[in-house]
Amino acid sequence: MKIKLLGVLFLTLSAAAAGAYDRSVLAEYNDLYKNGNYQAALDGYMEIAAKESYNPYAFYNAGNAYFRMNKPGLAILYYGKAFRLDPRDPDIRTNLEFAMKHTGQTFVPEGMPKALHYLYYFFSDRELKAVATVFWWLACLLLSIYALKETLREKLRGVILGAGLILAGAFLWSSARSSSLFSDAAVITESSTQLLSGPGETFKTYATLPEARLVKVLDDTDDVYYEIGIPREGIKGWVKKTSAEKI
Repeated sequence: MKIKLLGVLFLTLSAAAAGAYDRSVLAEYNDLYKNGNYQAALDGYMEIAAKESYNPYAFYNAGNAYFRMNKPGLAILYYGKAFRLDPRDPDIRTNLEFAMKHTGQTFVPEGMPKALHYLYYFFSDRELKAVATVFWWLACLLLSIYALKETLREKLRGVILGAGLILAGAFLWSSARSSSLFSDAAVITESSTQLLSGPGETFKTYATLPEARLVKVLDDTDDVYYEIGIPREGIKGWVKKTSAEKI
């Protein structure tokens, strides 16, 4: 079961797959949520997420709980995690878009048709990698057969070409997505986070980032700081890792 955000004032529950997790336990967490015990419900959803890291609805429900607890940064973080796992789910998209709009951000870039944005994110990153892997090995197998079986070459040419085109498409799609808003993204989870000119408190502070701002992680090798970019403003700097979490 997952929770659908309908507006500012209330959330309602709607049915969805919950993986292999015990549905009676999930129903208990949803009852806690409906009764306003958001922290207890959140603890349950996080327990599911820890056991089923590829279950988008655990992250989705956690995002709903955080939203109701007035923690927009963590809400967008967990909606974002759910979106990356299942970008086609309409409720996940709706809630992420709503939360971003609520914090002054845009889910669909200005000037981009919603249909094109939907197609751009139609497959998850994991699905694109799976398609690329399958067709890579298929192309290798077909090429091996082509080299060894001269009598089959005529029949295999079209199949090899098709597999190659799908493989190339998957790689190109993945490359295009590398510059997307949610690629290497993090969310500012603390209010009034300082953006520094270098990785240390002695560096100049030249901006303050609000809670829930989506940023791009450029470098995470420092033990204490992320180097981040803010594409919309065209600036970059450093923030403490305790102030931002990767999607």
